[in-house]
Amino acid sequence: MSKSLPARPNLRWLRDEAKARRRDGEFSSLALAHLAIAREYGFASWPRLKAHVDALTLGAAERAAMLIASACSDDPRRAATILKLDPAIARHDLASACVAGEAAEVARRLGEHPEAAHEPTGPNGWQPLLYACFSRLLRTDPVRAAGIRSLVAALLAAGADPNASFMHGDWLQAPIYGAAGIAGDAELTRLLLAAGADPNDAGPNHTVGEALYHACEHRDPTCARLLIEAGTDSAVVAYCLGRALNFDNHSMIAMFCSHGVRPWAAHLHQALWRRRPLQTVAVLLDAGAPLDDVDEHGLTPLQIALRWGDGPVSALLRDRGANDLNKLPDRAAAAPELLDEMMILAVQRGDLAAVRELLAAGARVDGNPDSEENPLGQACWRGQVPIARELLAHGAATDFDGGGCAIGAALHGSRHCQDPEGGPTMATVTEINPEPYAEIVRMLLAAGARIPDRVGGEHGPRAAMLLGELGISPEELAPLL
Repeated sequence: MSKSLPARPNLRWLRDEAKARRRDGEFSSLALAHLAIAREYGFASWPRLKAHVDALTLGAAERAAMLIASACSDDPRRAATILKLDPAIARHDLASACVAGEAAEVARRLGEHPEAAHEPTGPNGWQPLLYACFSRLLRTDPVRAAGIRSLVAALLAAGADPNASFMHGDWLQAPIYGAAGIAGDAELTRLLLAAGADPNDAGPNHTVGEALYHACEHRDPTCARLLIEAGTDSAVVAYCLGRALNFDNHSMIAMFCSHGVRPWAAHLHQALWRRRPLQTVAVLLDAGAPLDDVDEHGLTPLQIALRWGDGPVSALLRDRGANDLNKLPDRAAAAPELLDEMMILAVQRGDLAAVRELLAAGARVDGNPDSEENPLGQACWRGQVPIARELLAHGAATDFDGGGCAIGAALHGSRHCQDPEGGPTMATVTEINPEPYAEIVRMLLAAGARIPDRVGGEHGPRAAMLLGELGISPEELAPLL
C-alpha cells in the first residue's frame, strides 16, 4: 500500500528521511533510499516524486518556469504533472499560455496588448510563437494541441513573425522546425508556410536546416512534402533523403522520389545495406539511382544484395540491367570487418536470423575492436531483446572498451532511443516503450552485469533512478548496488 503525502509535502523532510534510513543501514546508498521512498508514496522514481512535490509547493512563477522548461523539452512529464495539479498555472503568463494551448488566454492578452504577439517574453526571452511551436504538448496532448494551433493562428493574425528564431548552440531554431520537424503537425505547418515561414531554416552556420531533416523521421510524409513543395533547396532535399532511409518507411521515400529527387549512389547503397523492402529499392531505381556504382567496400548494389543473400532484390537489380559480375563467395569468406559491420546493421534492424547467420559465418560477438560500435551495446541501447539474449548466450562481454557497459547502454536508450533503427528522433521520452529495456536490464542483472553509478557522463542521471523508472524495485537492486 502506498503512503499518502500531506497536502503541503516537504521535500527537505523527505530528503532527511532518505539520509536517516541510509545511516541506519536500511539502504546501501542514498540513491536506493530515494527510490524506495518514492515507491512508498506511489511514484516510479525520486524525480517523479520531486516533480509532484514541486508542483504543490513552489511559487507560481517557479512552477510556470518549470512548466515551460518541461513542455519545451523531450521530457514533458513534469509539465503534465504541474498542469494536472494546478490547471490555472497555464494562464500565469503569455509564455505559459502558449506552451499549454490556452487560446482564450492568449486572445485576451493580445486584445489588451496587441504588440505582445511579437515581443520577447517568458523565461527564455523568446517571442510567443516559439513557445507555442516548440511545446511538446503538440505531440502528447491532443486537446492542448488543438489550442496551440488556434493560438498560433491568433498570433500570426496579430503580426507575429513566422520566422522568429533562437539559437540552440549553433543551430537555428524556427517555428517551422517545431511544427514540422518536432510535432509533425501538418495543420500547423500549413499555417506557418501560408504566413511566410521559410522552409530553408539552415541559419548562418549550416547548409541543412532542422525542419525537413527531422520531418522525414515521421511516419506520415505530409509535413516533409509540404516543406519540399514550399521550396526547400533541392540539395537539402537530396541530403534529407539519406535521413529518411534510416527508417523503414516506404511512403516517405516514395514521396521524396515523386518530388523530383534524383537519388545518389549512396542512397541506393544505404537502402540495400539496411535491407529496405523491394518496393523501396524499386522506387529509388525508378528515380534514377546509379545502378553499378561501388560503395566504400568496393561493392556494387548487386553485390550488396548478394552479400545479404537477398534473392528478390538481386533479381530486381539484374532485371534493371545491373552488371552481373562473378558471384560473391559466401559470407564465411568475407573480411571480418565487413561481417562485423553487417552485424551492427542486423542488430539495428532487429533481424535475429541475420545475427545468427553472421555469427555462424565468423562475425565477432563483441564486434570489431577498432570500432566504437559494439553489437550487445547496440542491442541494449535499441531495446532489441531477442538479439541481446542471443549475444549473451554467445558470451558477449557486458563491459565495453572505453568504460561503457551493457546496463548503461540500455538505460541510456530507454531515455534517448525513440526508434530502434533511426536512433534519436524528435519524439519524447514518454513515447519510448520501457518494457523491452526493463526486460534487457533484468536479463543483464541475472548475468551479473555491472550497474554504473551514472548514465551519460559524470553529470548524467543516476542509474538507480533510471532503473526505478523501468520498474526495477529497490528489493531487486539492494544486493547489487
